[in-house]
Amino acid sequence: MKRLVVGWIALFPTLLVILSLLGGITRHLSMPLATLVEVIVIVPVTQLIAYPIAGKIFAKWLSS
Repeated sequence: MKRLVVGWIALFPTLLVILSLLGGITRHLSMPLATLVEVIVIVPVTQLIAYPIAGKIFAKWLSS
């Protein structure tokens, strides 16, 4: 359950930032294409940056 909470904590701000940054680019695309572009950016950023940072920040809490 703790990992789930940390995942949400990492994912929410990541989504807000990336979707805000991509809004101008994806606004004129069809929904499926816009979603594809967003997912292509969001998944690696989340997996390679946000989750590891959140894991380090909450490491003590996760191990308790």
